[in-house]
Amino acid sequence: QQLGHRYLRSWEAMGKMLEEGKSWSGRERNLCYLNDGKGRFTDISALAGFDLPSDGRAQAFTDWDGDGDLDVWQANRSAPRVRFLLNQLDKNARYLAFRLVGQTCNRDAIGARVTVTLSNGKRLLRTLRAGEGYLGQSSKVVRFGLPGAGKFSASVCWPGGTIEDFGNVAPGGTYTLTQGGTPVPFTKSSIKISARSLTETDEPSSSLRLLAH
Repeated sequence: QQLGHRYLRSWEAMGKMLEEGKSWSGRERNLCYLNDGKGRFTDISALAGFDLPSDGRAQAFTDWDGDGDLDVWQANRSAPRVRFLLNQLDKNARYLAFRLVGQTCNRDAIGARVTVTLSNGKRLLRTLRAGEGYLGQSSKVVRFGLPGAGKFSASVCWPGGTIEDFGNVAPGGTYTLTQGGTPVPFTKSSIKISARSLTETDEPSSSLRLLAH
């Protein structure tokens, strides 16, 4: 009973902190790390424009403007409550993206693992998850950044363990992979959106500058 009383008092104290505009995390700046592919990570927060003094709560990643790179939506406890970070990489074809459609497994293919094999034999792996991080859900399009030119092939391990090889796929496109089917280029109506219209009311640093994902 005494332990339960201390637990409730702790929540009351945290609630009072929030009412006073204080932070649970000590007003830590947002961080972004770059994976060098050798088991090490480099802090590129300032370079990427991520080091904002927000009391962040959630992030969702998606190709919002349809240009092939990932953009970021952030939810914060403090203002601005919602921030959009537009990835302004130069246009290139160094990516592959896949929309998965399950037939004998769940329709959204949650739990599927997509493997892209590079021409040098190296493999890239992504898992489709429902919910990513705290209070966030990123796009269900499985996306890969590619190291350069070459031939690429894709395979899917569907929920249940069935592995399906979809063969070679050309970079720079989004494909629909249906369980038991063949890769189909995904097309959608053009999204007309400008960096200026999205960021002109936000802070200058909200225009994201990310390295190749």
